[in-house]
Amino acid sequence: MNLLKSALLAATLTTATLAVADDASLKEAELLLQTMGTEAALEQSMSQMLQVQLQQNPALAPYKGVMQAFFNKYTGYDSLKQEMAQAYADVFTLDELQQINAFYASEVGQKVVHTMPQLMAEGAQLGVSRVQENIGELQAMIKAESERIQVLQQQTTEQAQ
Repeated sequence: MNLLKSALLAATLTTATLAVADDASLKEAELLLQTMGTEAALEQSMSQMLQVQLQQNPALAPYKGVMQAFFNKYTGYDSLKQEMAQAYADVFTLDELQQINAFYASEVGQKVVHTMPQLMAEGAQLGVSRVQENIGELQAMIKAESERIQVLQQQTTEQAQ
């Protein structure tokens, strides 16, 4: 009986220690989200996504407010904060989160936070430009593949007869 009590006590203490570590990691992850400017980045991303949707389909313009409310509800920072923090806490240890926070709190880390969106946009634009410059090659590749598929289909049809 004493062995069972000791085992239960050990299990309880281990679980309690893990819960404290999880809480500490979760709080550190929340701090990381704040330090990285996640709220502003999400808002900017959501706004850009909405703008793209409206440009692609101008008929949605009268519903911009409704769409904005919907996106805020389901993809806004307040909606995602806990799950995002949990994702970071699941991947990184408390020590790692503290180190990451120290970096992002530094001058260089803040420079990364502020310049990364611009760098990512420039990278995306480079990709778009590269595709546009070489679109003829893609079209030729698609045409060749289409012709190859047609030949295969024709051969399959002839073999079936």
